[in-house]
Amino acid sequence: MHILYLVNALDSPPGVLLEEAALLGASATQIDTVNGRDMETGEARAVPEAAAGYDALVVLGGVMGVYEAGKYPFIEESKRLVRRFHDEGKPVMGVCLGSQIVASAFGAPVYKMSEKLEAHEEWGFVPQTWEAAVADDPLLHDAAPGLRTMHWHGDTFDLPEGATRLATRETCPNQAFRMGGRTYAFQFHLEVTRGILDGWTTLRAKALNVSRPTIEKLIGPQIEEALRPQEAFARQTMRRWMALCR
Repeated sequence: MHILYLVNALDSPPGVLLEEAALLGASATQIDTVNGRDMETGEARAVPEAAAGYDALVVLGGVMGVYEAGKYPFIEESKRLVRRFHDEGKPVMGVCLGSQIVASAFGAPVYKMSEKLEAHEEWGFVPQTWEAAVADDPLLHDAAPGLRTMHWHGDTFDLPEGATRLATRETCPNQAFRMGGRTYAFQFHLEVTRGILDGWTTLRAKALNVSRPTIEKLIGPQIEEALRPQEAFARQTMRRWMALCR
């Protein structure tokens, strides 16, 4: 099995989604979409136009918005590729920005949370409310109620026509959805590891112009309480998603 990972920010790598796939024997191609290069060889490599040669697609997070396609050409390229994988029945997984790209690929608007919701952003480990539809979902049917998942985003999206919503939150209703049987979108960061979060702690401090210890005081207890359960959930979700190829 060969999985294509579209990495839209170098500080948001595939993390456990790559680790778990490798443990199951899958090979991977990682493309740095912003700089247009293969992350293993360093050679120039754009977002592919077709799904040929790949069995599944993972689209990861980034700081840009889907509505900034004029500045970031990979966004429209990624949307087209999502539809090609979907139309060929190959599994797709969108994470954070990736979930917004998936939503947009199926015609749904993406916008800043502050435009339609009271909340300006979601940050940290926050609990999910699973919809009734997860009872029959091949990935999420036994997801723990109130599972806390990592968020860092200020954008959200409307649910695409024909989508099945799988998770919600009062402050940001569309947290996860499925299109058909093999295309999934997760607003939260399934991929995070302790190493990724360590880097994000520094980035968060810089973004808010506060000291790193200030952010550590906030996120540290959350990491200790919530990271291990989320990582177990993410690994299981990845295994089940990969099984859709079979």
